[in-house]
Amino acid sequence: MKVKLILENEVSSFLAGQKMLKKVAKKVLKIFGQNKAQIKVSVFYCDAKKIAELNKLRGKEKETDVISFRLVENLENKMLNKQNFPLEFDLSDKTIYLGEIFICDEVAKNQAKSFGNSYYREGLELFIHGMLHILGCDHHQEEETKIMKNYEEQMIEYLNKLKIY
Repeated sequence: MKVKLILENEVSSFLAGQKMLKKVAKKVLKIFGQNKAQIKVSVFYCDAKKIAELNKLRGKEKETDVISFRLVENLENKMLNKQNFPLEFDLSDKTIYLGEIFICDEVAKNQAKSFGNSYYREGLELFIHGMLHILGCDHHQEEETKIMKNYEEQMIEYLNKLKIY
């Protein structure tokens, strides 16, 4: 498995950095059945104004906690590698660029307090949510929501085992 993360606009301290994000991303990929994936994802930290602008592009008039932009459709959940996605595969770094995750620092701080999470934990949960969206999960319909919640619950158990509260 190869995971390359590009951390952009790192204005926040809630994410410990690339090492922990990679560990979490690899676990998300594993529970998603993508244990041989070769991927790259950009992670942006932004303020409430920026996330509201991005959300407006989606037809919503308010800020949110995390937004993902998926660049590769994988409806059949094929392994994300060169064999299955030769046109999307970047030969220079041997990855498929899946998309971008925008995490709102301000909303994360407020949610952490209201959910009883640490700021660090909240950031990781938002990253997980963004990763699941990039991999194709959604929560617009009841059945989709159940599937996504199942993955999120598995990841919450994982964070608890790591003693990240």
